[in-house]
Amino acid sequence: LKLHLFASRWACPAQLAAAPIACRPFSDGPGSAMSSKDEEPEDDYKLAVVARCDLGMSAGKLAVQVGHAVHSAVVKCPAAARKAWEADGSMIVVLQVDDETALSHIPADARRAGLRSGSEHDWGLTEVEGGALTVVWVGPDKADRVNIVTGKLGLFRSKEEEELAKLRRQLQEAEAELGALRGGSGGSREGAGPSPCLQTAPQSWMLLDVSELAGWQPQRPDVPDLFEQWCWEGDELVLPKKWEQALTESCEGTALPPAMRPWESASFDRDGIFFLTHRSDTGGIAVALPGTGASDGVVGVLGVHPSFRRRGLGRCLLRLCVGRLVQLGRTRIFCAVDADRSPGAFKLLTSEGFRPSP
Repeated sequence: LKLHLFASRWACPAQLAAAPIACRPFSDGPGSAMSSKDEEPEDDYKLAVVARCDLGMSAGKLAVQVGHAVHSAVVKCPAAARKAWEADGSMIVVLQVDDETALSHIPADARRAGLRSGSEHDWGLTEVEGGALTVVWVGPDKADRVNIVTGKLGLFRSKEEEELAKLRRQLQEAEAELGALRGGSGGSREGAGPSPCLQTAPQSWMLLDVSELAGWQPQRPDVPDLFEQWCWEGDELVLPKKWEQALTESCEGTALPPAMRPWESASFDRDGIFFLTHRSDTGGIAVALPGTGASDGVVGVLGVHPSFRRRGLGRCLLRLCVGRLVQLGRTRIFCAVDADRSPGAFKLLTSEGFRPSP
């Protein structure tokens, strides 16, 4: 069974020295994108298990409760649906809600959507009180149907992971403040990375200086087959949830401070945030951030889900960012990379015209 507690890791320029997941290689080659519908099943299937995060269950306790839920769901699943789910890889996702009230609503919501669902209550022999509602399951069924009920829930994270993510965010903010102090009062510095980005070894800035390329035009971003570009339509409740969950899953909750919640910035460009999706799954994200100088722009976050690499998503996302920054009049576009740790990312940037910044 595929038990997906954490689904993806996307690259984040500000994390290059702090975490090995930053600027992960974007492998991309000709003929690598999927082009035949025969390579994909007719429908995606999955089983969703939703757990309460307020109980403070240990990893072992959570595994036991999820195991009970999976067993109940499989036993009660009609043979045809179970076989379709198994043929598609038996995907399981473990999600979270804040408390018992939120969890108790899910079975009724599932029944209204025509989905199988059930609850698990603990016997009270170890960590939680007897009779406590611990987890709820929905499915197995087609992923788009399961997402009607669970699609807005975040992946399960322990309290320790939440605290670690909080500490990393605080560290990133402190580093940014220190970088701003070192860099002066603001503005772009010739030949350097954009200030407020703190550059630490071994990362280095890659620069695409459009003003030095005669006749240069942005490359067309070709969205790979079986993927589509998701565009934010202005709903202020949708973007924060989608973006924060993506950073949690991919960057352990840390990013360049302006990219943590880019919509809160006075210079936020709603047309500079990009998602590439495959059915109900996010395949990759990127954000183009206008720099502090009139000529500077930054590729703030750029990453691809590990399951969707070697299909051209990284190149497409990079071109979307570059194209948008050029539209905004930016001629110096920066992206940070550790060439030794992420040679694929370095190769991608170089192939798109980026060069090491002086």
